[in-house]
Amino acid sequence: MEMLGSLPAGTHPLWIVGIALSLAMLPILVGTLTSYLKVSIVLSLIRNAIGAGQIPGAVVVMTTSFAISIYVMAPVISETAALAGSVELKRLISTPSMESLQELAPVAEPWLKFLRRHAGEREIRALSAELGKARVSEQDKGRDKDQDKENSQKQEGATQEVPVSVLLTAFVITELKEAFAMGFVLLLPFLAIDLIVANILAGMGMYMLSPAMLALPLKLILFVVSDAWILLSKGLINSYAL
Repeated sequence: MEMLGSLPAGTHPLWIVGIALSLAMLPILVGTLTSYLKVSIVLSLIRNAIGAGQIPGAVVVMTTSFAISIYVMAPVISETAALAGSVELKRLISTPSMESLQELAPVAEPWLKFLRRHAGEREIRALSAELGKARVSEQDKGRDKDQDKENSQKQEGATQEVPVSVLLTAFVITELKEAFAMGFVLLLPFLAIDLIVANILAGMGMYMLSPAMLALPLKLILFVVSDAWILLSKGLINSYAL
């Protein structure tokens, strides 16, 4: 509300509605346009692998994911701010129109570049093929395979002209795939500790003792000695490097 109250007196009502909608959609935009989705999934998997209940808590995971995402997205944010500085915001705020809104299009270009850079080619091709099939009429379903192959080759060469909806969906799917792949690799050491502790207890006949209770200190020691938080943060940040 303070942000809305600080707008200039000549602000058009449409801009107030747009800003309110943007604030309401902010969590969704952060999850779909930034690295927050993958970072939060990986950190949540690590928390479950340690087996310390809700430690670290959901708020800690969220804030850590947000901090890493800010670090990753800093170049995109800086480029967006530089492009936004060249736009006459006062004129756009006072007299909004379709022509004036088109002047804001270059501001979104850094985010589109980020999506293109980190969206998987396989996901883009699959979604582009599905989009092409959806646009085919019922009379055109009897095409031969040769023509379909030519169309697929054209789609492969047109990755730079991918619709925003396909690009955004491909980016989200790629983030989910990479997050689970990283989680699989990170969970293996903790799984090994659980198996070793369970086998030792079974060999000693201590069936009444919980393996999770003894494995937890070993997992924490492994996490601290290996500087796992630093390695994990570096791995997540480097996964977005060029």
